[in-house]
Amino acid sequence: MKHILLTTLLAVSSVIAEETRPTFLPFDVTLGGQKAEMKGQNDIFGVVEKPVKPDATLTIGKEAPMLIVNAFACKEDGSVEQNTPAAIIFAQNTATTPLNATMDKKPLTPGTYLMNIVAHQATARVVFTVEDPAAKVKLPSLDSILGFLKKKAS
Repeated sequence: MKHILLTTLLAVSSVIAEETRPTFLPFDVTLGGQKAEMKGQNDIFGVVEKPVKPDATLTIGKEAPMLIVNAFACKEDGSVEQNTPAAIIFAQNTATTPLNATMDKKPLTPGTYLMNIVAHQATARVVFTVEDPAAKVKLPSLDSILGFLKKKAS
């Protein structure tokens, strides 16, 4: 009887723990060694604070049979560039993939991106910036992007 009670308690606690994850960050996402984090309770995406290299490694919490990533370039105000195709990455049986493993074999250019990571029947949304070594591109602040995306969600 004690074993049944303990097993039930563990099963219920794991379900409760999974439900406490943010809707838009249902699993851990790390990019270039930086963990994506939700800034506020009502945010609709996680944020990677510091710029990453174009070949930074994307890592999720655990290996997925299929990992699908799409990254959309953003304008200075945080809106998604309409005439720019998304960078798409497919990877099988892995928890990691480099950002430069895009289907078109083109590295991400410096700028800010909104990225969807699909794995384990869930989608994480993350905003990040690809660094500009020459510092020629004026990058929008994460605050301006957060403001724009929150307005769009309302």
